[in-house]
Amino acid sequence: MPEKCYLCDQPFDSKKVLKHGEHIIQDSLGGTLIADEILCASCGSKLGNRVDGPFLAALAPLIVLLDLPRGAGAHARAETRLKPNNDEAASLAAVTFSLSNDFTVVPSRPLMVTSDSKKTITVIGSTLKQAKQFSNSPAVKAALSSGYALELCANAAPYAQSLLLPVSPGSMDVLRGVLKIALDFANYSGVPREVFKHLLTDGDMTNSEALLRSSVFPYYPTTDAERFFETEKHTHEDWFPTHQLYIFSQNRNLYCYVELFGTIQNYVLLSAEYDGPPIEAKFVQKAERWEFNADTFTAKDLKDLHILAGEFEVDMRGKSWDKIQAEILQLAASRSYSLEPELTIEKVRTLIGLVVQFSLLRTHEKFDAVKRVFEKAEIAKTQLGLSLLDDLRADPMIALPLMKYPFEDFRLRSGNESCPARAREVSIDKLEKYTAYKLYSLLRAKSQEGMMKYEVV
Repeated sequence: MPEKCYLCDQPFDSKKVLKHGEHIIQDSLGGTLIADEILCASCGSKLGNRVDGPFLAALAPLIVLLDLPRGAGAHARAETRLKPNNDEAASLAAVTFSLSNDFTVVPSRPLMVTSDSKKTITVIGSTLKQAKQFSNSPAVKAALSSGYALELCANAAPYAQSLLLPVSPGSMDVLRGVLKIALDFANYSGVPREVFKHLLTDGDMTNSEALLRSSVFPYYPTTDAERFFETEKHTHEDWFPTHQLYIFSQNRNLYCYVELFGTIQNYVLLSAEYDGPPIEAKFVQKAERWEFNADTFTAKDLKDLHILAGEFEVDMRGKSWDKIQAEILQLAASRSYSLEPELTIEKVRTLIGLVVQFSLLRTHEKFDAVKRVFEKAEIAKTQLGLSLLDDLRADPMIALPLMKYPFEDFRLRSGNESCPARAREVSIDKLEKYTAYKLYSLLRAKSQEGMMKYEVV
């Protein structure tokens, strides 16, 4: 790895150009991969303001759905609109609300809802204190003079039939955020600055919309293995949702695949003139919080502390007990989110193997497992153009090479079958439908498809 900051191109000197722990996938997204030799503290702070801040704001509708492993995500809010569940609350449709990840819905300004049927005036604020203050306004007092009872509320969710969350997966803010993740991971993986310096400008990442859109483009499943895997992914990917990063070279092209929450998926063309050694590196992690038991990693005595510090390679020299223990807990919590990239390949092999085996059965109506696989295949056929099941039924002989195929090039491939190159050829209409489908799938995975809807803008 280069011993200098890839943004300012200055070597780390422990004086003016300081190393710092940079989250390759942003901390507020639950990212656990940290590198301390890719960005200096100054440039990390600069990109945090210019890139990470707008990026996280754009992804807020996704963040609020998930119980992220980092504290910053716990306070996430997303702008939403509310579809009222009764005519008396119809005025709420014109108000902007904030949705928190505990699913409380608060208005951007205090307001009141009049119920003639219940003879009540309900004042809704962002807090009960704000609602109480607003209840002293002339408008509320006038309404109460008719003999209606006053109710105070800090959550408009009971009035919602559904919530509409706007997301912009193709916005400049999202593209720049994805680009930063790709550049971080590339440099972390040993790719020198010279390879991707055309994507940097004036101590920043490029703001050129043309360059961004030509370099960061949507993923689309272009093989039957991908089509089947991406269909109802939450039902077979036990660790869903995940963050995934793949960096790989194909001839002179160097790509990075970036997946966030199993939903936001992009290829990033880092260079079309790559002449370095062949490279392929992957990182996969769970995106959501897990039940982490801190007691398991808390030292009871000095011997325990030495053992735990050794297990997590924590340098104890010159540090207090509390500092060492804090580092151990942080590393222990983060480690458990990491997954072996091979798990995805194994899952693909298993899924395709099931389709192949079940397609050879003459009767399947009595087997629930077979019916579920066929139902998934039908969805994949309708949504993404899967032809595998029909092909197997038409020609069972293609089963043998499929059973032997390693699938190690899943989402990658090369030559005329290059997955990134083929994804570029997919029509805008198909890409938009796929994005909407993936967002809906995330809602289904969180059992929120009846309560919330995404508007792709």
